[in-house]
Amino acid sequence: MNTINDISQAILKADNFAITAHIRPDGDAIGAALGLNRILKNAGKKSTVIDLGPIPDRYKFLIDAGENCESQDFDFSDVDFIIVLDSGSLDRSPDFISRWKTTIPVINIDHHISNTEFGKLNFVNTKASSVGEILCNLSHEANLTITPHAAEALWVSIVTDTGRFSYSNTTPQTMSAAADLLSTGIQTADINHKIYEEKPLRQLKLRGRALENLTMHEDGKVAMVTLSRNDYTECNCTSADAEEIVNIPRSLEGVAVAIFLYEFADAPETKISLRTSEPYDAAEFCRNLGGGGHARAAGCALQGYLESTTPEILEKIHNQWFMT
Repeated sequence: MNTINDISQAILKADNFAITAHIRPDGDAIGAALGLNRILKNAGKKSTVIDLGPIPDRYKFLIDAGENCESQDFDFSDVDFIIVLDSGSLDRSPDFISRWKTTIPVINIDHHISNTEFGKLNFVNTKASSVGEILCNLSHEANLTITPHAAEALWVSIVTDTGRFSYSNTTPQTMSAAADLLSTGIQTADINHKIYEEKPLRQLKLRGRALENLTMHEDGKVAMVTLSRNDYTECNCTSADAEEIVNIPRSLEGVAVAIFLYEFADAPETKISLRTSEPYDAAEFCRNLGGGGHARAAGCALQGYLESTTPEILEKIHNQWFMT
């Protein structure tokens, strides 16, 4: 494992960067990628965000025209480093990284305990609330200025991965980083409104469909919502529209394990988004199924459609945590 100083020195000595994040990016991945891109450009570096998407509607206001480039349209010949943010492993990262990692060194910056340290340089701080928080610290270490434009993106990174500072990953260091971003003069009320309060009708319909599918288990300690590929189709939605669905079971009184199972393609695969309270370790559970994440929030996948995977995942939850 490298130190934050190792990463800052490598960045300061290089000139050209390709930045990306995990596939199906969330607020942390998107905000971190855009924030770092803007910090590096302000420092006189050449920097490009590559294959960041699909972008959920609520984050599209953050992206400038031309800021996100398709890998097939990008010239990698002069790139000094590929920087991968918020991605625990190569199989959670865009495909172009595997094609180029033997010729272009990868800097892996993350906060997931399940990170496989797949980069040439790796900095994984599992105590950080978000990669946005890490990048605030990295900028200070490297004496790089966080402009208001960059601060807007990093704010989104931090505020979404902490649940607006309500999750247990919120620390004094998190609040200090957020205060530094606020000091640049960004309008956080406007940003938060766009993220959390402006929703297209189709997303509300999808949320209603998830509520219809809500079930309770293990004497009320486990709650689960499901969305089939037909649910997405009938609501005219994609997986990017379902980022907050797991908060439905999570918000129920007495629930310690919240499960969101979903399909979003014709392939026989079910994605699992898991949120837990102590003592249930979501990361450990998902690692056993080839996934990963954090102790309180993790994800994985099972082969098969919902009709077969739903009883399977409930059985696995029961056997791991609720056997008497």
